[in-house]
Amino acid sequence: MERIGIIKTACVYTGIIFGAGFASGQEHLTFFLRYGHYGIMGIMLAGTLIALCGWAVMDICVRQGIRDYRGFMAAVFGRHLGGLLDIITGAFIFVIFSAMLAATGALGYEAAGLPFSWGVIFVAMLCFVVMLFDLRGMVQINTLISPILIIGALALGLYAIFGSAQPAFARQIANSWPTSAVVYASYNLIPAIAVLAAMPNLVTTRKIARAGGIAGGLFLGIIGIVLAFALLANMRLVEGMQLPMLGLARNYGHLLAGFYVIILFLAIFTTAATNAFSLTQWLIARTGYNKMKLKITITILGIIAAHVGFSNIVTHAYRFFGFLGLFIMVAIIIYFLSSKKFKKCDRTKNV
Repeated sequence: MERIGIIKTACVYTGIIFGAGFASGQEHLTFFLRYGHYGIMGIMLAGTLIALCGWAVMDICVRQGIRDYRGFMAAVFGRHLGGLLDIITGAFIFVIFSAMLAATGALGYEAAGLPFSWGVIFVAMLCFVVMLFDLRGMVQINTLISPILIIGALALGLYAIFGSAQPAFARQIANSWPTSAVVYASYNLIPAIAVLAAMPNLVTTRKIARAGGIAGGLFLGIIGIVLAFALLANMRLVEGMQLPMLGLARNYGHLLAGFYVIILFLAIFTTAATNAFSLTQWLIARTGYNKMKLKITITILGIIAAHVGFSNIVTHAYRFFGFLGLFIMVAIIIYFLSSKKFKKCDRTKNV
């Protein structure tokens, strides 16, 4: 049973972060590949931080019997500061949900010429269906789709690497790649904590917490490195594109491009559905309102907010939450490593 729990936990963790920016390659260009091959080290650092933080969050929740994000933030930051950060995080989760809906509208328009609203509404309805099944629906969707995302992204990345005549390390620009890696990991951590802290029925032991967190970070690190090599090997082709991996796939024919459109769609959908679930749980715990009415309200508000536009959402909101996430990430790591119970974990059998 623990092995199944580890696999499901790793899939959920991967699905949270493997969203539009990651799968499209845009985050690679923005955070890592601007530094040339030093960006590979940045991806490794970001993957390590994501793995450590995922492990830390789930381990703290298991040890202290925490069952939701509100309890987690209170444990790490205290009741007052934790309460403030909790409210800000809820807002960010809604921003990500809206951004993923907007990304689907943009993808449908760019890939098939569909009206922007069609893609937004379609994915919003799919997320609503997932919300109807609560935790079970969210876990099952990520368990089913995450392996497809991993295999699909790796397949295209490797194909592009070996199909390019340009050396993957052709660009070398030394700069502050560690800073970009830390900021990338930190802003992805905010929605991840909200989901991971709400899975007490899945993450039942410290072994699941440790292995699930590490495996999730490892999956993302490996995929990230493969996609980075593919983009570096084709930088002249993809530089300046909004969806660089899709542009790369189109370079190898319509069939591969169609395949990667599906991968992008699944990546966006899993992130949107996971954040919709997290936002529902967040609101239920704080308002006590009718669960069905909250799910309907979240869906409608997400559709409205998505029409602000994906690029506008990312530009104005993600920067602020990146620095907030940095503060949260450092605090969690310090709390985790300084815990007396953590220091005793090697003496126990349930690790």
